Amino acid sequence: MIHATGKFGKKLIFLILILGIIVSFALIFPPTNLGFILIMNILVGTFFYFLFKTFLIKKLVITLTVPIFLIITLLSLKLFDPFNLILIISLSIAVGLLIK
Repeated sequence: MIHATGKFGKKLIFLILILGIIVSFALIFPPTNLGFILIMNILVGTFFYFLFKTFLIKKLVITLTVPIFLIITLLSLKLFDPFNLILIISLSIAVGLLIK
């Protein structure tokens, strides 16, 4: 494997490493326990955080990552309904306004 010489290449290798950890964690430990589900959601959230951080500024990254993490968590716990979606949207707007 060719080592990354640039800053962008190192970030991509780091993202591939996180993606590999997510896949191996999903194959080794089936998501039957609440603890494993939350650890998997945190891993997926960090993947999206670093993916967005590669291309966007930090303020926008946090604003985009919070709703993705919450939607993934609600989907994994089977609590995704219109009322919770409205709560996620309002929380995302509040976080975006606080960061500005």
